[in-house]
Formats: sequence, C-alpha cells, structure tokens
Amino acid sequence: MYYKQGDYGVKYPTLINIDNLRDLGGIRLVDGRVIRDGMIFRSGALYGLSDYDKTELDKLQLDDIFDLRSYDEVEYKPDYVPQGAVYYNIPAARTHGSMVVKQDKVVKMIPKWLPSGVSKWAFRLRFKHLYRKFPFKNKAYAKMFEVMDNGDKFLFHCTAGKDRTGVASMLILLALGADIETVKNDYMLSNFYRIESNEKFNKQFEHYKHYNKYRKIFKVANNVEMRFFNSAYNRILRKYKTVKEFLFQEYNIDDNRIAKWLQMYTL
Repeated sequence: MYYKQGDYGVKYPTLINIDNLRDLGGIRLVDGRVIRDGMIFRSGALYGLSDYDKTELDKLQLDDIFDLRSYDEVEYKPDYVPQGAVYYNIPAARTHGSMVVKQDKVVKMIPKWLPSGVSKWAFRLRFKHLYRKFPFKNKAYAKMFEVMDNGDKFLFHCTAGKDRTGVASMLILLALGADIETVKNDYMLSNFYRIESNEKFNKQFEHYKHYNKYRKIFKVANNVEMRFFNSAYNRILRKYKTVKEFLFQEYNIDDNRIAKWLQMYTL
C-alpha cells in the first residue's frame, strides 16, 4: 500500500531528482504535535545531481548531512555537500566486504541467483539479519541524536534511502512520539518513492537470460518489506520491553532530551 501527499502528513519529494527524498515535516505525533517543515529530511545518496538540484538543495539551508553509507560506497559515488552543511560519513551498517552495487558485479552473481525462490529467501534472511543489528550501538544514529540537541536542520541518507535510512527515521519518529502505524507508513513509502529508480535499475538487465526470474529477486533487494521493519522493532522490544527503555539504554535519550527536541522540531 502506498500513501500519497496528505496521508500521515508525508509530502512528495521537494527535489524529484534526489532519490527517495522527503521532509518529515507534517507528520502528526500521538500528543497532537506536528513535526515542523524543513527541519528533518531523509533521502537516497546525493550523487549525480544536476546544477538545478544542487541549487535547490542549497536553499534548504541544512546544518548537517549524515551519510550512512560504507566508505567504499562513498568513494564510488561521493555526495554533493550543500553550502554551509557539515558532512558526516558514519557507516550505519557493520558488514564484511563491499556494499557497492555495480552492474558487472551483479551480472557475475546472476548465475548464483537461480532458482529465484532460493535467492529471495537468502536476500530476505540477509536483510533481516542486518535490520536486527541496525538499532543497537549505532554510532551514526547516536551522532544524529547529538545534533538534534542543538536543533540543527539535517538530512540523513544511505544509498537508496530505504534500509539504514529507514531505521534511522523509525528511531527519530519513535523518540518524538509518533504512533507505530505512522512510523510503519513512513518506512513503507520508500516503495512508492523508488518506483522510478527501481525501473531504471531493472532496465539495465532486460537483455539478460532469465531476466523474469531475477527481476523477482531485484524486487526483494530494491524495496522494503514489513518483515524487515519488524525484525528491527521486535528485537528492540524483546531486548528492552519498551521503546523508552531502549532509547535510554542505547542512546541516553531521556525525557529531558525528548522535551527539548519537541520544542525545537514540532509545532
């Protein structure tokens, strides 16, 4: 299910050429507060932008950019850093090996991906494993929470803006007091905002044998699923019983910090 502008306060991207870009402004919280426009943004990588998009990004007057990608991803496709912004590259995933996705690398892997049913299972297992790790002792997320103490305007992103970024957005919204259905809908919107970029990715491989089979694998790899979200969220609850206890134990987020954030980031 995809939710468009107006539902749950989520807006269309302001810059259509930045993958999966959105302003968390307008999202309504349980206590009736609304997140301010133009303060917290999430997106995919800030790479390959046109001069127009760079100008528009500069206009947001961001204080900070959080690049959640691995160092090799950044080297392969470095960000454009908007004027005046402090750039942080703190990887949000602790993995072995390269996370860079190149066409020739994908092609070499294709024979191993058949039958597609096995490969989809393997991809889902890997994503669930990563999601179980994302929320805990994450230095990238901890630094994000630090700049929130100052009321900074910031943008956080990974490559596609859906997994590492999706969990970061989950934690921010939970901390500010969004209900779980609103948080889930923000997460699932990546499948709506990435339709065009996913089609472009798939088109690279249309001429390969067995394309219809591994297109199904791409659908798993390039989209989000509620089972992935639940892997992270349920692990939080299993370990700490409540979100409040999780936020305090993992990131030292207490009622005083949250009250300060609500003053600066909500109406």
